[in-house]
Amino acid sequence: MEWVQRDGYVRVASLAAHFGISQMSARRDLDALSQQGLIQRSQGAAVAVQTANLAGGPPAMGEAEMREQQYETRRRRQIVAKQAIARGAAGLLSPEDNIALDVGSTALTLARELVRHAGIHVFTNHLRVASVLAGSRCVVSMPGGIVRAQELSVCGQQAVEDASSRWFSKVFLGVAGLTQEGGFDSSPEDTQVKRAYIEHSDQVILLCDASKFGKRSLVKACALQEVDILITDAPPPPALSLALAEASVKVLVASG
Repeated sequence: MEWVQRDGYVRVASLAAHFGISQMSARRDLDALSQQGLIQRSQGAAVAVQTANLAGGPPAMGEAEMREQQYETRRRRQIVAKQAIARGAAGLLSPEDNIALDVGSTALTLARELVRHAGIHVFTNHLRVASVLAGSRCVVSMPGGIVRAQELSVCGQQAVEDASSRWFSKVFLGVAGLTQEGGFDSSPEDTQVKRAYIEHSDQVILLCDASKFGKRSLVKACALQEVDILITDAPPPPALSLALAEASVKVLVASG
């Protein structure tokens, strides 16, 4: 969707080559997006709905709807791995826990697991997580601050101060990438809140599927030495595994 919105046009062959999938898979995905009114299909390609509207095509989505669709698409990537990680994370909890839950699609998957838990106090700066847990038996709190539209996260100085005024038994963090240097995130604003969580928690638990191993993003969120447990879906590659061991990080590989 980002590619089509940026360029207004993308060829099936280019998508298949970029994502390492077959052209048949690319066509099926484009057909699904077209049925949702997000793109307009053409021979061997896709065009943005804004262009399609000139020819009487389906109406363009609003900006908020587009953001939600992009987030949902990202959430569904590696969904089996994220579900396994979430179950593994939920297995570490007790009713007495007072936890912080980060932003991101894996944290949201964990929130869906927490619906079945009673008594846990959850502090989160993720509006989607708070919405999922609002009707559960968890006690949910949020910081004040500025809402970042892309992730529906609450960030800014007020959010950092609110997180820093509490102490958590466990914090569950998501990352965009994990290397021997540490965990990386794509948002400097969200990373400031992550840092407050790390500095005010007894146990730091990293949620990271194997597709993020070896990848860096815009800003470093944590050093490996700050992490107590890594929950993932596959063993890390040798160099990363060695760095984790040297940093005394316990690695839990969750099974699907």
